[in-house]
Amino acid sequence: MVEFLEKNKAVRAVLVYKIDRISRNMLDYSLLVEKMGLEIISATEQLLSNATGRLMGDMQAAFSRYFSAQLSDRVSEAMAAKAKKGIYPSYAPVGYLNDSDTRTIALDSSERAPLIREAFESYAGTEMTLKELVEWTRKRGLTTRGGGTFTKSSLHRMLTNRFYVGEVRWADVTVVGAHEPLVSRLLFQRVQEKLHGRGKGRRSRTQTFPFRGILTCGYCGCQITASKIKSRYVYYHCTNGRGKCSQPYVRQGELAKRLQSVVDSVRVPEAIVRQLLNEIGKGEAHREEEAKSRLDELEKEVAEISHRRDQAYIDKQDGLLDIDRWKELERGWAKRMALVEERQQGLRASLRTPAVDSASEALELLESASEMYLAQSVAEQAMALRILVSNCIVRGKTIEPYYRKPFDLVAEGLRSGEWYPREDSNL
Repeated sequence: MVEFLEKNKAVRAVLVYKIDRISRNMLDYSLLVEKMGLEIISATEQLLSNATGRLMGDMQAAFSRYFSAQLSDRVSEAMAAKAKKGIYPSYAPVGYLNDSDTRTIALDSSERAPLIREAFESYAGTEMTLKELVEWTRKRGLTTRGGGTFTKSSLHRMLTNRFYVGEVRWADVTVVGAHEPLVSRLLFQRVQEKLHGRGKGRRSRTQTFPFRGILTCGYCGCQITASKIKSRYVYYHCTNGRGKCSQPYVRQGELAKRLQSVVDSVRVPEAIVRQLLNEIGKGEAHREEEAKSRLDELEKEVAEISHRRDQAYIDKQDGLLDIDRWKELERGWAKRMALVEERQQGLRASLRTPAVDSASEALELLESASEMYLAQSVAEQAMALRILVSNCIVRGKTIEPYYRKPFDLVAEGLRSGEWYPREDSNL
């Protein structure tokens, strides 16, 4: 669609069923609205063609991204809950099969399960290298779950997968699985000792730091990174990419408290929420009146088309109208009727989903943003901040946020008190 729009500059608008149907990320939405200057017209969400309408469109796009992330969280939670019961919540590794009827995992009844066990035994009981094991699997006809050939990396993942000893690992959850183990713990341990004989002391996984990636040093312009001190405490600090920097180290918990100011700056007070909803409600009442008036006009057109079709049919039956001419007229009226009915459905849908409802949800969410931030975990707080801002400049204890659209407008409104554009302002 973007390629088409770039070639057809005369097109100035994109029609969508709902804002969240065109994009679930702000990058694509901003490309259309900001970079290409297009108007987004929603068939089911009545957005005014003014600053308020654009604000609501931007907020709908932002919350579409939020709800998409929220849905992902819920799916992850459901899969984690399944893992805690000992049921692997994804595709079974090679040697096992997913039973769709019982929603459990069983041993592969073909030759794969015995070959997997033999691969463990051969690697542990001989001087065979991973490269030689790759050739062994090729000669024995052992393939991956997708039917491909094994590589050194895929074999390494298989040989270190604790699923084969009857455990289920999902995220930070490790429990005894409900499936049948394929190899003994003793055999698995011998394989691990051989695999990691030269790699002891290496870190098995990368430490993640929630706030990394959205913070920039205000002293030198480098990124703010994080480190784990004494294998226990997480501190954020400048990368010192341009030499020694005066940015102090700050613990993760303290940083999370300071970043609350970013959320507080878009917290809309109840009085402002009511004021904005009242203004949107006035526009909504006018729009509803216009929609009902247009529906009345379309009802009259439906009645007129039906009358003409009935009369033409009678004329055909009486021999007053040639059958070919009647078919031509009928096709035209059928097309017109379909178009009218489609417009009626769109108008009725707009009356069922008033814009003030969407605005109310968005503004009330911002009203309680600070309380929600405090109640969340550090990872959830970081996710919320990534929705609100593209970057934060950190200079000591001072934090300067760069808000994404439309939160930049909300922050400016709260800062200046100017929620409505003046007559001489740039809308």
